[in-house]
Amino acid sequence: MRSFGLRHATALGLGVLTLLAAGAAKAQIPSEPAEINACVCLQLASAALGADKDAKYQTLAATNQQLADLDAQLASARSRIDVNNAESVARYKALLERRDAAFGQISPAQSAAAAAVARYNASVGEYNQRCAGRPFNSELEAQIQAHPNCPPPR
Repeated sequence: MRSFGLRHATALGLGVLTLLAAGAAKAQIPSEPAEINACVCLQLASAALGADKDAKYQTLAATNQQLADLDAQLASARSRIDVNNAESVARYKALLERRDAAFGQISPAQSAAAAAVARYNASVGEYNQRCAGRPFNSELEAQIQAHPNCPPPR
């Protein structure tokens, strides 16, 4: 009789453990729409910040190229300048002024690119910390991705 009670208690205990394990597994899959929406919005924000970062780097690259072109023109013009000809000197000075203006644009372009990289990296870091590798309900995630409810960009 005693072993019969022990068997029932063991079976009941295993049943409770099975239910708890199933509940824990279910709890690990965050299917809450707010969490999924937040992750979708972080993904969209990261993509937008990535595009902004790329645009800032294109601006920086164009400014660097313009500066390099002007430096090459100055090097070429330096060898042909006639210091006794006022027009020749004026053309060289105008070229110098254009190069100085381009050089003045480098620092702001570098700062803008660096700030864009920092914003992008922070956004990707937040996404990775909050969302990467989390098993979301794929059907719910697809629905939310189709119609996310994201706050306006900062």
